Amino acid sequence: MIVPTFNREQHIGRCLDSIVQQERADIEVVVVDNASADRTVEIARGYFDKLTLRVFANDSNRERSYSRNRGAQVASGRFLVFLDSDDRFTPGALDRAAQFTAANPDRHFFFQLLRIVDESGSTVYKPVLRERRGMRRALAEGNPLSCSGVYVERPLFLRHQFDEHPDLVGSEDWHCWIRIAAEHEPVLCPGDGALLVDHGSRTMATDPWRKAEHRFSLLTTDLVQVPATADYLAPFLGLFRGSQAHYVAVKAAGQSSIRSSMKLFARALRHHPRLLASRRTLHLFRLWLRAVRRTLSSLNDR
Repeated sequence: MIVPTFNREQHIGRCLDSIVQQERADIEVVVVDNASADRTVEIARGYFDKLTLRVFANDSNRERSYSRNRGAQVASGRFLVFLDSDDRFTPGALDRAAQFTAANPDRHFFFQLLRIVDESGSTVYKPVLRERRGMRRALAEGNPLSCSGVYVERPLFLRHQFDEHPDLVGSEDWHCWIRIAAEHEPVLCPGDGALLVDHGSRTMATDPWRKAEHRFSLLTTDLVQVPATADYLAPFLGLFRGSQAHYVAVKAAGQSSIRSSMKLFARALRHHPRLLASRRTLHLFRLWLRAVRRTLSSLNDR
């Protein structure tokens, strides 16, 4: 199990506790710290007597892709399991994964759906995966795998690994899963997997919309220029491009860039008109309406 971390002294203990509570003796945990300036490493080392655990500390901050790759290279298990240090497993998640691999020995890449919770543990959002539409479409539309709770056979992962380009941070997992999927498509393992804890210091929570737009441009350019991934995405390339513009349109609206948001939304519809009838579009319209109300209120106060 690979746990990358950086300045997570308030979260790493809860994460490792969730692994201890799985009560499995066949789990190796590799924590890779990204040059934290707090007590993250000290807290992680306090679990040596509770887990089969190795803790590595990078000599400088090289972002989480480097840490995940480093952990994968030194791990010894058949499957690599990824868990971010501010997330945690649900009870029995690893048992469900073990049962799945025993029943499906030909599956080398699978995942459990995560659930987004707040700091108190209350559910904020539970994603729904429409399996009947196919995994290729699902991966083109977004990243249903996220990163925590994804299982990949080690040799398969090592053939691809996370791209360590700093401008891909925030989408490096989506980028990696699509490249692996072009070789071996993932499947869903039944049952809950990880809990993603929604807090203000998460990378995606503080991501400016222009940075996200640049990240998606880099992601798409890289994937479409490689024959294997270009062929994999080809049937849903419009959806792939449109979903990215759609996502950034919402982020821009949330950051009060309404005109840019509208342009991005128009771009999304050009790529994939059916995005008009989606929950994200409804949310986007609400953000626009809220901005109009703020503007009108400001004018009335003058």
